[in-house]
Amino acid sequence: MKMYLVIALVFGIGFAVLYAIMTYLGFGVFPIILLAGGFFLLQWYISPLIIKWSSRLRYLEPDEHPELHEMVEELAKQSNVPVPRLAISESKEPNAFVFGRTRKGSTLVVHQGLLDILNKNEIRAVLGHEIGHLKHNDMVVITVVSFVPMLAYLVAENLFFSSMFGGIGGGRNNGGAYLILIGVGAFITYLFSQLLTLSLSRSRESYADIHSKSITHKPEFLASALVKITNKDLSSPQPNRHVPAARNGVVRQLCIVDSFSITKDIKDLKKHISEVKRLVPDLDVDKLIQNAEKEEHGIHILGNLFSTHPSLYRRLVTLAEND
Repeated sequence: MKMYLVIALVFGIGFAVLYAIMTYLGFGVFPIILLAGGFFLLQWYISPLIIKWSSRLRYLEPDEHPELHEMVEELAKQSNVPVPRLAISESKEPNAFVFGRTRKGSTLVVHQGLLDILNKNEIRAVLGHEIGHLKHNDMVVITVVSFVPMLAYLVAENLFFSSMFGGIGGGRNNGGAYLILIGVGAFITYLFSQLLTLSLSRSRESYADIHSKSITHKPEFLASALVKITNKDLSSPQPNRHVPAARNGVVRQLCIVDSFSITKDIKDLKKHISEVKRLVPDLDVDKLIQNAEKEEHGIHILGNLFSTHPSLYRRLVTLAEND
């Protein structure tokens, strides 16, 4: 229900802004719909190509990494989804993701960095998470909803430059002022629709965690994998960790605190300490709580708004609940 509401809201806002711009430029409703549909189809078609190119992946032969092939086939069969093609990226970032235009044509990518730090059981749990994305069609859902923020950002950027440097409508008359106002509206649309899209992304990540738990029946393996990945990620900070998706792509990595529910998350973590500790015995829960409380204040909040994933402690609590 949240997914459908977000998609409807994002596309409603996006179409309203596009309608205002195109009406100002003298276009009718039909060309507006045609243009929007064309942009959407273009993004849907080229997004997998961009991801494939930027990931520098290599598709595995059937006799390469036989254990990975076996795990993916088994998990796909359990989930009643087509078996995705399996690829390796030489990146040292511990990550894995699934992408594609449809379930049938999807690819599951595993980073070499993930294979380097996780054991077999943890890798299987992460693969179960990615198969969960495939099961829920998340790669299509996120591609669909990310269309509007991307388009709004491009509109805002181009209108600002056009109006400032004498492009469409010129900067010497009221037309330029109107374009600036429309550009401001498009930028506000970008921010709002981006926040909605990222909120949806965080919820899809939670569902994928639950799917991994349901088909592996070993939530402790995904929990320990998340702790290892997060610790590795934090020890090698990426300069673009908080960059919005329009600049950083669909595939972004791990675990920044969700400021919308952080207080509740900390309370839940304290409530479920025994279960979390049972999942990951070596975890310093007190330190985790201290870090969570620090994230509630200051400049981190801005980064949290643009997080694609729930916080680590939120995910651990989800895995511990009803276990």
